[in-house]
Amino acid sequence: MIRRVILLFAVSFFLFAACKSSEKVADSGDMEGSSVVQLGGGVEEGSEEPKPLSKEELAELKKKEKEAKKAKKADEKRRKREVTDKYLGVVYTPEKTYDLRSGKVHVALRGSTGSFNIYAIDSKNKETPILSTADDSSTSYFSILIGKREYRLNKTASINAQVRQKDDGGQIAYLLDKQLQIVLDFSTAASVVGEDDDIVKISVYVTNLTQNRQVLAIKAVLDTILGENLDYHFVTATGQKIETETQLLLFREDRYFLSTNEKTTAQFLLNGKTIWSPECVSFANRDALVHGLWVPVITESKSFSSVLAYNNSGVCINWPYFIVEADDTYSFSFYIALATDKEQPKGLSFVDTLADDSQRMQSVDGSKTGITVKKPDVDFIVAPITDDKLDPAYIQNLIDRINSLSSDPALVDRTELRQLNAELDAIMERIRQLNQR
Repeated sequence: MIRRVILLFAVSFFLFAACKSSEKVADSGDMEGSSVVQLGGGVEEGSEEPKPLSKEELAELKKKEKEAKKAKKADEKRRKREVTDKYLGVVYTPEKTYDLRSGKVHVALRGSTGSFNIYAIDSKNKETPILSTADDSSTSYFSILIGKREYRLNKTASINAQVRQKDDGGQIAYLLDKQLQIVLDFSTAASVVGEDDDIVKISVYVTNLTQNRQVLAIKAVLDTILGENLDYHFVTATGQKIETETQLLLFREDRYFLSTNEKTTAQFLLNGKTIWSPECVSFANRDALVHGLWVPVITESKSFSSVLAYNNSGVCINWPYFIVEADDTYSFSFYIALATDKEQPKGLSFVDTLADDSQRMQSVDGSKTGITVKKPDVDFIVAPITDDKLDPAYIQNLIDRINSLSSDPALVDRTELRQLNAELDAIMERIRQLNQR
């Protein structure tokens, strides 16, 4: 009897110990599961595991990886071809063509024609050119005036054009014999911080490669197209709708003009911080601007049409004469703001937030350390500049006399040359003051 009781007690104890052991194991398992939850970032009960990528998704991922590797390899290859402009100190890669795309902006640069164009990109990624694309966009161009001779900056017998890619934009450099290097620098910005780029900044650099002071002038002939299907082709800042030939001379109120088709709009900024205001802006038939005088002669109320072209309007922007010393570089800038999807461009608010730049026309040196501003010295006291001295014919005669004295060392009268240069400096300053009113 006693032995049976002892046996039952032993079996009961064994069963009790086994149950306790199972509970501990279960508790240990629960703790392990709890530990996994904490380390795994909160996997919840009943949650599904990430689904494997489909074949299409895998293919797209591989495609993007391949494109990224290709782009990286191309960039490394481009870096090996980098060159430094000995006059401006900028680092660039020479290219046959370059397309700068950023946000709402596409700038196309073409080396074969030395041409450029600007496109606005809308919300559906559709691109609309703001300048004519005819002849690879070569119907729009800049020109430079040396003495009485005009040189159109594109691919001609006397002009060598080179497209350049930079980290922060693109350039077209024009080499005119051994006289000048002119560089058009294109970069982009956003009118509102944090939003897509919608501003094109165009900076012009003119380097004097000769040992003589040069008196020069620059203009841009732009074959605009956006407004050619509307009753009016352009709109000024004061709201004037331009339907026929018109010329603007003062830019304090007319700080910009618009070219629009009511869906896409280009705003050309003419006055504001860091902008060098033009001498005049002329709206006329594009062919009349190309074949006319340096400063176009405008006939008010004359149509934009001609025998060869209907409603083919364009704009000519003439900047004032400027002086470039030997081995120096002069530069100036202006902006074009873009808007799409029937929105309005915000270029004016953009330039009004820029840092002040009272010297809108800059002289820069060619050091590789950067661009430094220089101010011309005036050695003579110049009589007050009267209105008759602002006449283009008077200025041209003065320039011709300076060029004549500078070109022939045997005839040069240093005192007279300095006096004439001082007078020209004073006239240029007077014109700049008038343009800012």
